Amino acid sequence: MCCFAAVMLMAGCSQDDQIQVYTVPKKVAYQLPSNWTKTASTSAMRLATYDVRGENGEEAEVAILPMPSLNVADHEIVNLWRSQLQLPPITKEEVEQSSDPVQIGDLQGRIFDLTAPENAPGEMSGARIITAFVAAPTGTWFFKMTGQKDHLEKEIDGFTSFLGSVDLNAMQKEIAASRTTADPHAGVNMAAASAPPTRPSTASSNLPKWTIPDSWTDKGGRSMILASFSAQGGAVEVTVSMLGGGAGGTLPNINRWRGQVGLPPASEADLTSMASSIEVGDIESTYVSLPGASQQIDAVIVPKGNQTWFFKAMGTPAAVQQETENFKSFVQSVQF
Repeated sequence: MCCFAAVMLMAGCSQDDQIQVYTVPKKVAYQLPSNWTKTASTSAMRLATYDVRGENGEEAEVAILPMPSLNVADHEIVNLWRSQLQLPPITKEEVEQSSDPVQIGDLQGRIFDLTAPENAPGEMSGARIITAFVAAPTGTWFFKMTGQKDHLEKEIDGFTSFLGSVDLNAMQKEIAASRTTADPHAGVNMAAASAPPTRPSTASSNLPKWTIPDSWTDKGGRSMILASFSAQGGAVEVTVSMLGGGAGGTLPNINRWRGQVGLPPASEADLTSMASSIEVGDIESTYVSLPGASQQIDAVIVPKGNQTWFFKAMGTPAAVQQETENFKSFVQSVQF
């Protein structure tokens, strides 16, 4: 075998031949359509964000969101997107009927195509969200395209081609590499690499600063929750989350919480008596208290630029009511 290799080397080279060195290209994590441009991400939860331009200047956005430890049911995630478009919630059983299979790299995921109702107000009219997700050994991955329905109709083929090109293992290595660059002592576990910071830090300038009561216990972040705290001996959980834009509007979010505590939906006319104003920094925000038979939710909705922040306390009615002043003090300590 060695002789054969030597003969082949001599047969393939002469004095006039130049030795060429070939570099094996680095394996890319995915292939992008030509009209996609990477932009700055507005959330620590995103791995990447892309601007999708149409021929006539139409705009859409694609976000890649790794969720290493997702503890939320599929229909709850879908209902979050539906609330953004002012669509009514669906049940766990309706999820399969509301989605289609889609190839995401080597795995089969699900894709949801949601459009706001025709009578939706203002810029919400014609809004559309197309989201694909897949459960992989490295965690659950979400790929979300947002824009106007007509523009997304022209871009959906490029979006599905992008999904088919995804290499989840390469993406995980990309996350680990970027984290190692920032911290040479960091591990390569996806959960550690991609989970959003749970407390404010100088490396996470997009998170606010706050002061928590001494009696609260920091429980860290998870999936779509940026931070969480335990109060009243574990009887109350306080969470912090953020969504882009108007997050579906004030009333749809309040009605989602009302459903969680067993209350019927409210109307726009009910908002005046149900909600009150609270100052968070210099931002006028909305405070609601929703007591149900066995659970209560107190929540604050903070509109900040192109983001909506949610601060929520949930637990037994007695425990939440005992924690009301601490919860309000915590929220009013927030500095963006």
